[in-house]
Amino acid sequence: MRRSLRALQLKSCWNASCKTFTGSRQYRSTSAPVTVLSALETIAKCNPALNAFASHIAPTEISSAESSDGPLKDWPIAVKANIATALPTATSCASRALGTYTSPFQASVVDSLEGAGAVVVGKTNMDEFGMGSKNTFSIYGAAINPHTPSSDAKRKDMAVSDRRAPGGSSGGSAAAVAAGMCRAALGSDTGGSVRLPAAWCGVVGFKPTFGRISRHGLVAYGSSLDTVGIIARNVADVQSVFGVTAVPDPLDMTCMSSVLRARIKTLTDSRPWITQVQGRSETESAPLAGIRVGIPEEYWVNELSAPALESWKAGASRLAALGCDVVSVSLPHTPSALPAYYTLAWAEASSNLARYDGIRYGRRSSIRPDTRDLQNASQKYANTRTEGFGAEVQRRILLGTYVMSSAASEHYFTPSQKIRRLIQEGFDKAFALPNALSMTNTLASQTTRPLGVDVLLFPTATCAAPRLGDQEDSKVANYVNDVMTVPASLAGIPAISIPVGHTDGMPLGLQLAAQYGDDELLLLVARHL
Repeated sequence: MRRSLRALQLKSCWNASCKTFTGSRQYRSTSAPVTVLSALETIAKCNPALNAFASHIAPTEISSAESSDGPLKDWPIAVKANIATALPTATSCASRALGTYTSPFQASVVDSLEGAGAVVVGKTNMDEFGMGSKNTFSIYGAAINPHTPSSDAKRKDMAVSDRRAPGGSSGGSAAAVAAGMCRAALGSDTGGSVRLPAAWCGVVGFKPTFGRISRHGLVAYGSSLDTVGIIARNVADVQSVFGVTAVPDPLDMTCMSSVLRARIKTLTDSRPWITQVQGRSETESAPLAGIRVGIPEEYWVNELSAPALESWKAGASRLAALGCDVVSVSLPHTPSALPAYYTLAWAEASSNLARYDGIRYGRRSSIRPDTRDLQNASQKYANTRTEGFGAEVQRRILLGTYVMSSAASEHYFTPSQKIRRLIQEGFDKAFALPNALSMTNTLASQTTRPLGVDVLLFPTATCAAPRLGDQEDSKVANYVNDVMTVPASLAGIPAISIPVGHTDGMPLGLQLAAQYGDDELLLLVARHL
């Protein structure tokens, strides 16, 4: 009986909010904006089935959530559960370790949104501490993708395990946007945790350049990789949110300074071929003429499904029809990106999560140690962390601690740092724009474009969203979901996932990436795709 009710809720939610979604540019540019009231009504109707929100405000609280005047006035915004808010709800990271933790301060990015008039309507479900690709590692249970395959449309009484995964770790944010439960949502992207859910849920997911948006108030997973990302139903909404959040912040030492932002602007404004594109109307026959798009050869991997490959070809054809010069490029160190990423991310996670010992804040074990163990602090910590962390988080902490050990660091951690540098240099060689971190010279004296591409195009995921109950052959197979997204994270460059089509009714996404700091050009091209 319970399963039948859940199935009916899912069917009702789909019919109400998601059945018109096509992933086309026309839909993304003409869909009606979501208001605070309509968002809360949709949350009340859909969230019991989709489990996208961990907590949310009630309609009766709207009067106390008065918004400021600004470019995002009365926009309903969802915030991932690892970003601190002033809501009277926990910033839990979907973990027992922080299940009841209420932050004494608010994240800078949330302050920026509220200052621009946005209304935070709730905190979204996620993989615990951002560690996962399906949004299944959560104390709240799995979030569910609002989309249903055409082949399953007539099935009744579907179990949750038969539903499709929304992606992770920002699956709740992507599902909430796709179902119309908010106009935009914040997520965190360490190795693809905004872009993969966006692709699987058929929405737009943007990972800015590392440092463009403040991380103050974002609970750390991998400090050299973590980036606050934006999810919305169209690129225009992403641009609006990015415009008010991409500001310097003295509270975050990794946030770009005003000096670096000015250097990037000087560099990006020094390209006459880009200036011409920015001055064109979208209605022109070739609005992107002059843009060079690179197709990286190494992303044509064995795991790439036929529908994903076809969508990649269609995306390249679409950009060529818009006037782009589409060329092949090589990023030779891409095959090493996935193992290098996980080695570095796990190492940083083991360090960042060491603070959850039950002494200062968060969960403390209820186990009373024997009298002989009262002086054994390690046992107290072990009990607390065993109870507080889920199996996946414990696995990554243990592996991260190992690769940082004196016996293993020279074999794993140090080579991974070298691979990361090679990947960054590979992107620098591919792009026409110099990296602002390594060059101060501009292109002002050049009248013709240099060698290199302006953006890269490749799939966001190897396939459409899998079933929640699908079992991989090994734990390692879980990590392959990130194979298309981690290179951009390692290099710190901006990347965005755009919905481009469907297979059996399930969305497919393509990814665009640009040089470090070239976020505005990336969004301009994405808006046409």
